[in-house]
Amino acid sequence: MPSTRFRLVVSIAALLLAVGLPLSTAFAQPVYGGTLIVGLADDPPQLDPHLTTANASRTVLHNIFATLVEIDAQMQIVPGLAESWSVSDDGLRYSFTLTPDVVFHDGTPVDAEAVAFNFARMMDPGFGSPRAAELAFVDEVVVTGPLTFEVIMSQPFAAFLPALASWTGMMVSPTAVQTSDNFEDVLIGAGPFRFVEQIRDDRVVLEKNPTYFREGLPYLDGVVYRTFVDGDSRVLNLESGALHIINTVPGRNVAALEKHPEITLSSVGGLGYRGFYVNTQSADLGNRERRRAVSACIDRQVIVDTVFGNAAVPGSSPFSPATWVVDLDDPVPPRDLDFARQMLAEAGVPDGFSFTMLITPDEESIRVASMMAAMCAEVGITINLQQTEFGTMLARLGDGNYTAAQVELSPRNDPDLSAYPWFHSEATNWGRLQNAELDDLLTRARAAVYQAERRELYRQVNEVLNVEFPYVFTYHMAEMKAYRNELKGYRHIPDSMMRFEDVWLADD
Repeated sequence: MPSTRFRLVVSIAALLLAVGLPLSTAFAQPVYGGTLIVGLADDPPQLDPHLTTANASRTVLHNIFATLVEIDAQMQIVPGLAESWSVSDDGLRYSFTLTPDVVFHDGTPVDAEAVAFNFARMMDPGFGSPRAAELAFVDEVVVTGPLTFEVIMSQPFAAFLPALASWTGMMVSPTAVQTSDNFEDVLIGAGPFRFVEQIRDDRVVLEKNPTYFREGLPYLDGVVYRTFVDGDSRVLNLESGALHIINTVPGRNVAALEKHPEITLSSVGGLGYRGFYVNTQSADLGNRERRRAVSACIDRQVIVDTVFGNAAVPGSSPFSPATWVVDLDDPVPPRDLDFARQMLAEAGVPDGFSFTMLITPDEESIRVASMMAAMCAEVGITINLQQTEFGTMLARLGDGNYTAAQVELSPRNDPDLSAYPWFHSEATNWGRLQNAELDDLLTRARAAVYQAERRELYRQVNEVLNVEFPYVFTYHMAEMKAYRNELKGYRHIPDSMMRFEDVWLADD
């Protein structure tokens, strides 16, 4: 019997979907011109690719900043700014050759010296880049020619190339960094579109890059990202034609959008995970037994069935069922109120306790959080829900000024990138857990060469996470995009990022 973990929208053109293209655009002739209007669920809080940790930012940045390598619809590494590369047998030396004649938006060259500058910027402890955790094994970047460079590693790192396909591989103009008072005001990259402006809580505007290194691209004149926190508003604007595509599809709208004659609903197995971060150093949830009690109260299946239907599956892991890490038969812990009461007794609070959870003001987040609060109330745990703007929430996560915060962790194309940055004590680690065993497992897993060894290490990682609970995993969403039928050439990649270099707007 087929797995029901993700009942995805299935195209009759499976071969075309395998390369990320729907049947309707397989043989269509691209058209130049037009401005694409995109609906985002969250306002991008920060747009420096070497500083931001927000998924809403990353999906915009992929269209401003070209990456050293890229991923295709099968999640395979393909050339980007680097046209070729090789890896030594011991995994300690990566040799790259850059694509010739590529320039940043300011006309300066994308050469090996520029790449070395970018690595140094991200690795500078004084700069404080979250990307530093993904470059922790880099010993040295050696410029060997105008377009060639080598990266010398202290030990193998299985996720290095996947990391370079995301924000760690986004190259910024050294000249722009050095001459601007605030790089976020200029955002000079080498991607298919140039940054024009950002109006907070309203829009981000991009225009076509006429010097883009891929001949004939992009087709569009520009892209405008509009923020619609409310899911119903986002969908209504898509249906009316005010938006061409939305990055997040509310679960309750899936069935209607599937039937809409003017809209394509595309769905693939998602890589991210949802739940809530727990500040393990906080007064209310610093005790491990309290955290375990909270998790045991949550009926993940009921939440999925009530709020998302077939658009999500219950989860208890940072590793999505769409990845090679997870066995599809791995069980999700059932709700267990007896165990919750046992943990409360061991924590010395048999009658329960209270804490505050930050949530964003969108309808789905409110529904999920309200259900979790009602479930926990049955054993005397009171969750006070505090609605918070997304950027403010990220700032409080970074400062440690919170007890719990409901936040989706960005989907990435390697399990290391879904776990190490978020749970290793020397990385972003918003949960502030200090656990030597977990650190050791995460470090060994990113250095392991063979997939079977990595899978076993990540199984152990998951065991520790489900005892310590720096994050209470709840569910995995299918990766869905909904777009107007006049949008052609859209390639749906499971990392949830929207790439627009080769899409166009038909005259339908």
